[in-house]
Amino acid sequence: MNKSVKTSWLPLFITNFLGVLNDNYLKYLVFFISTTWMMKDQESIVIMLASALFVLPYIAFSPIAGKLARDHSKAKIIQRAKLYEIPIMAIASVGFILQSVTITMFAIFLMGLQSCLFSPAKYGIIRDIGGKEGIPFGTGAMEMLTFMGVLIGTYIAGVTSDISLIESLSTYRTLIVCAALIFFALLGWLFSLKIAPKETVPDDEDETTLNPILFLIRSYKWSKQIKGLNIVIIGLATFWAIGSLLQMNITVHCRNVLQLSDTATSTIMALVAVGIGAGCYMTGVISNKKLKMYLVPIGGTGMLLCVSTIFIVNPSTILFTVLIVLTAFFAGIFKIPLNSFIQDRVHGRKLGLILAYNNLMLFTFILLSAGIFGLVETMANSLMVFAAVAVITLIITIVAWLRIPGANKLKAL
Repeated sequence: MNKSVKTSWLPLFITNFLGVLNDNYLKYLVFFISTTWMMKDQESIVIMLASALFVLPYIAFSPIAGKLARDHSKAKIIQRAKLYEIPIMAIASVGFILQSVTITMFAIFLMGLQSCLFSPAKYGIIRDIGGKEGIPFGTGAMEMLTFMGVLIGTYIAGVTSDISLIESLSTYRTLIVCAALIFFALLGWLFSLKIAPKETVPDDEDETTLNPILFLIRSYKWSKQIKGLNIVIIGLATFWAIGSLLQMNITVHCRNVLQLSDTATSTIMALVAVGIGAGCYMTGVISNKKLKMYLVPIGGTGMLLCVSTIFIVNPSTILFTVLIVLTAFFAGIFKIPLNSFIQDRVHGRKLGLILAYNNLMLFTFILLSAGIFGLVETMANSLMVFAAVAVITLIITIVAWLRIPGANKLKAL
């Protein structure tokens, strides 16, 4: 890949990185700070509600997002979405200043809506920038930087939260929070203006339904034309459901079982992001411009072994951190071939609609995972949530092995 092509990736990568950073900074500020405004026994409810509110727009508005990506310039969609992020973060800042859970939750919902509307565009534009041969690299690098954004956003949220324990610094904490949220949004918008690939001609057909249920049914039927596509999308949806379960559960497990501070908890979450990013990037490099679907069950098996060990052993902080980071690493290996499969097999402006269908599926699964977390954690404990994750991972790994083309053709790495 020549230098000019590499350079053309940078605006997209940085724009996405800053957006993910801000998403996670805001979400974990709510997890760590907004929960302190409530009673202790309401902590899990606040975490579950915040996760659900970020997800709901994807379920309701994914058909609109897909239609936008099909009918309009993807670069312009990204730029508009990043511009709207600035006032959204201003609203979140008001919530933190007034210590209002309602306002911060509303900001999370708006952030979910903004992310939903430009998600098909930002992933659909990968092929426009790097061509078909650039899909594995672009997808792997994009996902690596995505999880680096998760890492940094999560970590600085934890550090910011612990500063609040020092009363004399609490006012400065609020000012720093507000400034950072708006600064990251502004910087992301400025970088988005540099995204200018050669896109395919927008499709002016108007056959896409905006009804989420009809959109889901029609997309499922169309995807049956491509062998394995629906299973790949279900695999990705399950990956994100597992990730959501782990994300919520790590916060509770570290606080209540391992008795860690918010800074230590966010450090573990940041290391998890490093693990996923490393797995994503390594998979992109290994793939070397080719789809290698046999990596999917390898990733699934690694996840299963690590999560099962956590449930059985109930390890102390150091071993827990090692196992959860390894889980994340194998998750990255599991995920990237699935993303690349969609990019490789779906052509033209139809890709935007299928990415919207993918979003609708995966965020429906994430919403279900919030319910699973609330039910299992309330009725049992955080260890049983890890057991639930192990069962889900086992099922999807077996399904992937049996149903995804090329997944059972194991080759030497």
